[in-house]
Amino acid sequence: NTSAASIPLAANALLESGEAASGQTALFIAFGAGLSYAAQVVTLP
Repeated sequence: NTSAASIPLAANALLESGEAASGQTALFIAFGAGLSYAAQVVTLP
């Protein structure tokens, strides 16, 4: 069960595959139970 960690896992996969580079800006958007949602803009490590 990785639902809580799905965004960090996806970011790591992008960095490891070369599709994203360290220092780039990324927008993370998530949807959860109870119609909750969140978004965050981050600089990739």
